[in-house]
Amino acid sequence: MTYKPDHHGLGELLVSPEMEKAMRSLAEKVMARAVSLAPDAAPYGEGYIASFEVDSGVRPGTTPRAFGRVENTSGHAVFVEFGGPHTPKHRTLGKALDALND
Repeated sequence: MTYKPDHHGLGELLVSPEMEKAMRSLAEKVMARAVSLAPDAAPYGEGYIASFEVDSGVRPGTTPRAFGRVENTSGHAVFVEFGGPHTPKHRTLGKALDALND
């Protein structure tokens, strides 16, 4: 017996509403973890913590896929994540994403 994958069916699964819902659910878990890990001391404060957002949808293109995304829209999010001249590297989103593998 030989397995013959149904590429069209798999493609439909990867953009289905159920897959988008699953990706959004994972993104919401990552966001909740990020909020719990976020530094709350100066210079970040509540503005940083309140700036987490979840987005989901279907990525367009030749290989469309459902996605879930977490981002922080505060002006200093990149410095919290990667560090800066006067800011230690905190990796809030990185640690939150790593926690999904635990």
